[in-house]
Amino acid sequence: MILWLLTACQQQEKKAARDSYTAKYIRIDSAMAGQGDAELRNLIAPYKHRLDSAMGGIIAYTPKAYFKKRPNGTLNNIACDMVLDVIQKRYQDSPFRPDFCMLNYGGLRSPLPKGAVTKSNIYQLMPFQNESVICRLSAKQMKELFDYIAHTGGEPLAGIRIYYKDKKFDHAIIGGQRYDKEKQYNVLTSDYTAKGGNHMDFFVQADTMIICGSLLRDDMFAYIESLPDSNLVANEEERVIFE
Repeated sequence: MILWLLTACQQQEKKAARDSYTAKYIRIDSAMAGQGDAELRNLIAPYKHRLDSAMGGIIAYTPKAYFKKRPNGTLNNIACDMVLDVIQKRYQDSPFRPDFCMLNYGGLRSPLPKGAVTKSNIYQLMPFQNESVICRLSAKQMKELFDYIAHTGGEPLAGIRIYYKDKKFDHAIIGGQRYDKEKQYNVLTSDYTAKGGNHMDFFVQADTMIICGSLLRDDMFAYIESLPDSNLVANEEERVIFE
C-alpha cells in the first residue's frame, strides 16, 4: 500500500499568491506490522478499550450460523424478520403499518456466527447508517417489485412469499392472504432502496413514503432486546419460490 503525504505551502510573490506542493511515497508493507507510534497507541488505548468492551458485549445466542443466499437464506430471513417485527409493532394502529419487508441482498454485509452474537456482529451485518422507511406501492409498482426479484434471483423478505413459474410471477401470499392487485401495500425497506438504490425504482414512484426515524441496525437491536431468552432463531422457510 502506498501512503501519500502531501504538504502545501503558500508562497507570496508580489500581489499574486500561488500554491506549491511536495509529495513523497512511504511504502507500507507487512515488514512494518507491529511498528507504530507508542505515544499515539497510548493516547487511543483507553478509548479503544471502552469501544472494544461495548462492541464485544454478548446480546444474543444463535443455534447455528446464518448466511445470506439466493433465492433464500437464513440471514435474509432473520434480518428482515427483526426489522419488520419492530416496525409493525410501532405502527400497529397506523394505516401505514408495513405489510411486508424487502431489503437489498447486497446490504447484508456479514453473516451471523453460531453461538454468541455481539453488538459488533450486528454492526458488521448492517454497517451503514440506513434508516427504516415505509413505501406505499400501487399494483403497477408491486408488479415491478415482483419482476425485479425474478431478475435478481431473490432478495431478503419477511411477511411475504412469492411464487414464480418459469421465472414469471404467479402469485404471492402477504400476511397470510393472497396478493390482491386491487390493493396498495405498505413495504418496509431502507432509505437507500427507497431512493432507488440498486435500481429499485418502484420505491421512488411510491405515492407515500414514511421515514420511521430509526436505523435498521437499531431496529435489530430493539428486536434482540425484546427476546425473552436471548435466543435468536432464524426462520428457514423459503420466501422466493421458483417452480
